[in-house]
Amino acid sequence: MSPENEFHIAGKVVKLGNVVTWLRNRITQSYGLTSSQSDVIGFVLRNADRQITAGEIMEHFVLSQSTVAGILQRLESKGFITRSVHESDSRKSVIFPTALGHQLRKSLRETAIQTQQQMLRGMTAEEQVQLSHLLQKVLDNMNSVRQKEMGDNRE
Repeated sequence: MSPENEFHIAGKVVKLGNVVTWLRNRITQSYGLTSSQSDVIGFVLRNADRQITAGEIMEHFVLSQSTVAGILQRLESKGFITRSVHESDSRKSVIFPTALGHQLRKSLRETAIQTQQQMLRGMTAEEQVQLSHLLQKVLDNMNSVRQKEMGDNRE
């Protein structure tokens, strides 16, 4: 690999992330949400049948406590979620979608479908499977670095 192309994959991944976030922000702004907020409310909605805590959101998205706290605060102020004290641990709060939050379910699903269709346009089914597999490897590699770093910072 030539020196000028040494970091081309990392650069493309960063650019891809930026473009996907831009597209999702553009779509979700009509609901008053950012891309990150739509991810979190989507997770809460998919798990509405059980008690979700901020810690689970932090772990699922590999985000810091302060980032998750800010997202939850904004979702609550917009009326999409409500929080209450965990029944067995008063130090934790449980997050529930409100009726307004539940109304987002279909729109968030359509946003996800639209975003994925744009990303996969022109790819064969085999290429899509291969891309998914490779992206999961990359994500696992990067999450292991991030989790190690976050673990080191917690000690």
